[in-house]
Amino acid sequence: MSSEQVKVPMDKAWRPQDVEPELYRSWEEAGLFVAHADRPRPKFSIVLPPPNVTGELHLGHAVSGTIQDVYCRYRRMLGFEVLWLPGTDHAAIGTQNVIERELAKEGRTKEELGRAAFQKLVDEWYRTYGNRIVEQYKRLGATLDWTRLRFTMDPAYIRSVREAFVRLYNDGLIYRGPRIVNWCPHCRSSISDLEVDWREHEDTLYYIRYDMADGDGALVVATVRPETMLADSGVAVNPNDARYRSFIGRRAFLPLVGRELPVVGDEYVKSDFGTGALKVTPGHDPNDYEIGQRHGLAIYTAIDKDRNIVNEPWVPDELRTRDALTARARIVEMLRDRDHLVKTEPYTHEVGHCDRCGEIIEPLVDEQWWCHMPPLRDPAVEVVTEGKTRFVPERYTKVYLDWMANLRDWNISRQLWLGHAVPVYYCDNKADHGGQTYTFASVEEPKACPQCGNQKLRPDPDVLDTWFSSALWPYATMGWPDETDDLRTFFPTDVLSTAREIIFLWVARMLMTSLRFMDDIPFRTVLIHAVIQDPQGQRMSKSKGNGVDPLEMIDLYGADAVRAYGAEVGMRGQDVRFDESKIEAYQRFANKLWNMARLVLGSAEGVATRPIEEIQASELDPAERWALSRLDAAIERATSDIESFRPGDAISGLRYFAWDETADWYLEAVKPSFRLQPTDPARVRAASVGMHLIRQLALLLHPFMPFLTEALWLKLPGGDQPIQAPREETIWPVPAGRRDEALEAHMGVLFEVVTRIRDAAKGLDAAAADTVMISAKRVAADPSAELLDSDYGRELVARLARVEFSDAAPAARTLVVGGLEILVGARAAAPSDHAALEREVNATRAKIDTLEQRLAKEEFVSKAKPEVVQRVRDDLSAARERLAILEDAFSRA
Repeated sequence: MSSEQVKVPMDKAWRPQDVEPELYRSWEEAGLFVAHADRPRPKFSIVLPPPNVTGELHLGHAVSGTIQDVYCRYRRMLGFEVLWLPGTDHAAIGTQNVIERELAKEGRTKEELGRAAFQKLVDEWYRTYGNRIVEQYKRLGATLDWTRLRFTMDPAYIRSVREAFVRLYNDGLIYRGPRIVNWCPHCRSSISDLEVDWREHEDTLYYIRYDMADGDGALVVATVRPETMLADSGVAVNPNDARYRSFIGRRAFLPLVGRELPVVGDEYVKSDFGTGALKVTPGHDPNDYEIGQRHGLAIYTAIDKDRNIVNEPWVPDELRTRDALTARARIVEMLRDRDHLVKTEPYTHEVGHCDRCGEIIEPLVDEQWWCHMPPLRDPAVEVVTEGKTRFVPERYTKVYLDWMANLRDWNISRQLWLGHAVPVYYCDNKADHGGQTYTFASVEEPKACPQCGNQKLRPDPDVLDTWFSSALWPYATMGWPDETDDLRTFFPTDVLSTAREIIFLWVARMLMTSLRFMDDIPFRTVLIHAVIQDPQGQRMSKSKGNGVDPLEMIDLYGADAVRAYGAEVGMRGQDVRFDESKIEAYQRFANKLWNMARLVLGSAEGVATRPIEEIQASELDPAERWALSRLDAAIERATSDIESFRPGDAISGLRYFAWDETADWYLEAVKPSFRLQPTDPARVRAASVGMHLIRQLALLLHPFMPFLTEALWLKLPGGDQPIQAPREETIWPVPAGRRDEALEAHMGVLFEVVTRIRDAAKGLDAAAADTVMISAKRVAADPSAELLDSDYGRELVARLARVEFSDAAPAARTLVVGGLEILVGARAAAPSDHAALEREVNATRAKIDTLEQRLAKEEFVSKAKPEVVQRVRDDLSAARERLAILEDAFSRA
């Protein structure tokens, strides 16, 4: 692609909206993002965390996507062959909920449609919304290899998922059995512990008396769910609680039901909660389930999957089939009538909700498919402990390891219409299978039983947890279980960027399955990016209406500004409150960089600039040598920051070098040279250094702000190929060996002098003075101030500070910098007559009197804002200095 293909006029302002779409199109058409496994270059790879196919780009995507793109662009510039593999997730439970809500608006249900018609609706939904997030990532400037776009319901991916299941099943790590699960009555499915949304509820705590079966005493338990007591199978107390030691081993009557319950001692029970006695309901509480397993307690089910009380003989007749919540009220009445309700009190606690539909979760015991975790967990703990995979920030290593230490078996089945079917089949030809149903797993859909040839097989009705399929993402997207070129070349991947809330849902499971199936880690570094909160520090969400659409920010400020902001805050190690002004500041920075380039390019018109490598240090003036020295420092720091996964420090440092050093100091220092004749050596030199600085800034900032820097690059000599184009040589800047720390110290003192003089001159009322005057004399030895003693240094100070040197400057203010005493004053303007000067003296005296009176008032000094009081004091000081100048002029008039 040549510089003629994308024309970007050098207008006075950078207009990203006019340029970004065309630039991205040109990059795509040039195939810059397509990875080639056969290129003889070092390799770098990232897989995009697959967003839901029905989703939209949010700030988390924008931040994570920016961080990933920074590293992909940076590695390409270093000469790597880069694969950034994109894809989307079918998100079965989420997608099903979205479509069901749309059907509900039309007064329809999925059951009325039937499975076949519903699946057609789903396929159409995927086609309609599948490309939406792809286009949004393009708006961000993401260099994803769109030729490798994957979807978790693609035929090849389905095969990978089935292969993984069958291998684990055949190895005895997947089994079916009854265990406690989180059941969503609305979704009609179990969900993971990690997909439960805990919300605060105001409820009632009920104290219920359980009489002892031997007639000696009673235990009082406290519960917020009296409806579950119908399924109690025990009462637990802490064995260290002296109040209840004598009860352990005895039995209590279950009110309303009459069942005898063993009293057990278990250290899980908190002696300071309620009464210190706990009713144990293994069938409806995960913690009670664990207690029941430890003590061999029976499991009863009192609430069914529709959240109704079960129709069982041991349930009182008037409660059977009732909705559990209405049954609660009736149970409380019955307990009160029979004198078993001791008391009630308000109680605030966390209640689990389905994070997809919002329904309250009902814990219950159900037959599900489970994955046995210890054999998968232990290798995944080892690789992180040994540092083969590391977390950034490092503190998430402990978070990961602590969770893995308490890992339970994983419920991998869901009772949905969408998702990957559990690849298990049942042959009911019991006569040929010893009177049992024969169960087997198969990668391919079987036509007959492999044991008896029976063709009437029953497929398992469940689908797999979405996280089971996404746990294979880094290698299934590259063709596993086949030995593909992509797997051989780009696996393991180098970096994964994701959010902390899915460390357990996704990151841990990718590590476990990769080590099992690939015998290798899936990624070397896991970057945990910050959560962007709203300005009040609340988590953003659609339901709260406090979300910020990154596409709106791109429309307002351009993708580069949004990306630079995301890079700055994304890896700070803590959550960040959204601040739109920071995005706006980066838009201003982009415009500043654009205008810097306009100035330099204009200065180079008609000038035969020289490659910087051909210019010796002895040919350059101090400001030029200083700029090149600071450039080396900026390159070194930016490279170190990026390599250390501190992109925020990198972009902040580069912005400082570009704006505060290059624009504010260097370009101001050499502006006179830009006005010389094109053949003047000083102009050639200044233009050559300026072009080099803009070129290097374009390269250094490119990973963060690719559109602006590409537009600048195409304007520079030699910019005939895009920055991301494959090259034999490295294009990322390297220090040129021009670092001169002594010169940096000298120029630093000179710039400090300029800054101090500017600050001092602000209070001199220079509008009424001809010129700000300074004089300087050495009062202490300081080698760093030597440059100030030269003609070059004094001329530069005078020009940058807009002052004149004088051996007898009016001593309005005194500064001491770098061993120099600098007197700053102003030469008063000549008045038209003696009377006019006298009037100004009197007016200034009157102003001083007013300010002094104001400061003399205790009420003003104590109650006014400190900055207001300080401003009055500054005005008084400036007025006094002005009066001294005027009185001197008056005495000589």
